[in-house]
Amino acid sequence: MSNKMKKPVPGQVYTAQFPNHYWFALVVLNVVENSYLVYTTSYYSKIPPEIEDPCLSQFYYGYDLHLKRPEPSIYWIDGKPGDNYKLIGEIDLKGKKKSNWYSGIWKQFFPSDLMRDKQKESEIVYKQEPTVLEGDYSEELDEKTFWSLIDLIDMDQEDPMEALICHLEKLPVETIYAFEETLSHKLFLLDRPEHAGVDGESEEYLSPDAFLYARCAVITEGQHYFDQVVKEAAEIDLEWDAEELLEVASEAYSRKTGETFDYVSRFDYETYSNTSAWEK
Repeated sequence: MSNKMKKPVPGQVYTAQFPNHYWFALVVLNVVENSYLVYTTSYYSKIPPEIEDPCLSQFYYGYDLHLKRPEPSIYWIDGKPGDNYKLIGEIDLKGKKKSNWYSGIWKQFFPSDLMRDKQKESEIVYKQEPTVLEGDYSEELDEKTFWSLIDLIDMDQEDPMEALICHLEKLPVETIYAFEETLSHKLFLLDRPEHAGVDGESEEYLSPDAFLYARCAVITEGQHYFDQVVKEAAEIDLEWDAEELLEVASEAYSRKTGETFDYVSRFDYETYSNTSAWEK
């Protein structure tokens, strides 16, 4: 049934494309006559979302200049979605959210704050180059694939990486290389003094290993948390430790091939390797 024939109801998920061809998704929270309370999800990808994607249950948090803190992007919009929106299914709503923010007509609406923030992140952070550029390196995994693999980690288990390793060892060797390359890049991006809580006047000793293991822990928390840490230049708790993440690709490769994993990624993730950040 088309969008024009059926009135949206709470829990329904609608997706559309930004002008830059990335996909986003809105979820209906409440309906009052011809007005709809919707939230922007954290989904942002070059491929359309599937209803099982965990990002659809996660609010996108935009920075509120008045409150000076991140706030969930929730809006009231009038009228039904335009032809550019596609209904992909329904999800269970966890709790009620309220908002007095009005954002106009649904047919003309898209969450510009999400697109703006993501593009800014890409321009400022994700285009940083590693120190070493020479060599034959694997392509990185796309964002959705990488973070769906990370979601297999359960830090409450005795062996939190086992499910991820078991999944990776069934995949092609090239994918294991790509996982290592992607992981190394993201650890490199977090290798910055602001994430370590270090400033130009600090004389406190920073343990390189502790900071590396804490950066690993940030990644185990998933895409939304990683993106927020990067966006806000947030300080990382150095008590966090997910050192086991560093051995995932090596263990998966060894189980699959019976050989030693000798792949070296383009990005050096050891602390202080992001020299352009630390020199500042």
